[in-house]
Amino acid sequence: MLTIHDLQVHFDVAGDDDATFSRLFAEYIGRWSQARDMGQARRRQMERERSLGDQEAAAGEVGW
Repeated sequence: MLTIHDLQVHFDVAGDDDATFSRLFAEYIGRWSQARDMGQARRRQMERERSLGDQEAAAGEVGW
């Protein structure tokens, strides 16, 4: 397994196009953030569902 501890990325933007870079960065960081939040929400939901199953099993209510 490969672990990256420090990654630096440098962009060269032709001309004075900071507005374009800022717009694109905001768009893609927003997509990344939304995907991360959705993944975390799915993990929390799965944990809740698993804990409900564990509670039913402890109470002897699982009807396999």
